[in-house]
Amino acid sequence: MLNLRQFEIFRAVMSHQSTVGAARDLLISQPAVSNAIRHLEDQLGFALFDRTGNRLVPREEARVLYRESEAIFLLSRALNQTVDDLKDNRRGRVRVVATPQLGHTIVPSAVREFLRRRPKVKVTIDIAQSYSVVESVEVAAADFGLAIALEKELSQTFELVLLATLPLVCVVPIRHPLAKGKVIRPKDLRGQALIGLEMGSRLGPLIREAFRAEATAYASSVEVRFSETACRLVEAGVGVAVVDGFTARQAVIDGAKCNVIPFKPTATVSGWALYPKFRPLSRIAVALLETIQAHAAQFKQ
Repeated sequence: MLNLRQFEIFRAVMSHQSTVGAARDLLISQPAVSNAIRHLEDQLGFALFDRTGNRLVPREEARVLYRESEAIFLLSRALNQTVDDLKDNRRGRVRVVATPQLGHTIVPSAVREFLRRRPKVKVTIDIAQSYSVVESVEVAAADFGLAIALEKELSQTFELVLLATLPLVCVVPIRHPLAKGKVIRPKDLRGQALIGLEMGSRLGPLIREAFRAEATAYASSVEVRFSETACRLVEAGVGVAVVDGFTARQAVIDGAKCNVIPFKPTATVSGWALYPKFRPLSRIAVALLETIQAHAAQFKQ
């Protein structure tokens, strides 16, 4: 049976017009090349070369085979390249769904680094609320999800990977009376226009609990769903807000015109990656998740 290795040697001989050149190109011995050509001719049942001294002169049959085998070797090289790309995580597709607190902070720089060395990889990113993140991962609409403040009970179904833990902080306009404070407590926010996070969000109940712990009434002037929206309103001078450290830190990085001040009593929020225990991640998805983990470690510093 004919094989690609025999044709590879044959094509090398045709390209170099000598067994010596072919041997040098293929990193094998010259006798090995000569033996392979003889074996190929025996299998074909006809000669491919006329032998003149130490020279091999291609016959017309050899020229025809050389032309017709080009497509096969182009396909073979492409297939080998695909295998190498898959082995080195340079090809494939990864689908990620994240809450804004992580999708708009840690993810962009991580994806930039990830794709810099993997131009053939396609990354799909969706931003959603926490419950939608969990649902998307559960029904395989995403390879893995990123969310904050996940319930411990999810660990029964999902693999949970801790990315970072940051405290709640208070965000105030730069010219606000509280902007120079070292620490802000719930009592300091009495009488202030408070931009609150809705009760249905992950952070809403956590913030309200901090106010209850200080026996301070929680009364918001504006209610929003996401911390990012709250920061934008703070920057516009609408009021002050208590948000997660991920969003607040990114706002500072982006040059937002607001001050970020520690909030007491201290409450922390953890960012997690999750994927089903019964459905292991692909190699390329693992590579992206590891890149996100590395960026999350830098983000909290």
